[in-house]
Amino acid sequence: MAGGLLRAAPDLDAVFCGNDQIARGVADTVREAGKRVPEDIALVGFDNWEVIAAACRPSLTTVDMNLRELGRTAGEELLSAIEGRPSSGLRRLPCSLVLRESSRPRQSQGQPVSA
Repeated sequence: MAGGLLRAAPDLDAVFCGNDQIARGVADTVREAGKRVPEDIALVGFDNWEVIAAACRPSLTTVDMNLRELGRTAGEELLSAIEGRPSSGLRRLPCSLVLRESSRPRQSQGQPVSA
């Protein structure tokens, strides 16, 4: 799938993946195509699966959905509903971008880009 994407869009400079496992496969495909992450193609995953993100070469920038807190909150809501105290509405929990090597800024005229 990633190979088809690279063939269809040869000037592609970034890929955002639905999870870290897919991003790991994309990183391998990018390397096999003779391109470099992040120099040629920046790469970002989703879910911050530490085992995958840290083992990816280069290490994977990813969105951390704070799944532990999400699970805890869901469990508390479920127990409250079972006890007759259901809630309604939308709950939002914070997530964060975990910056790692796969999305370093590009170099601009030989000088590092500052953030």
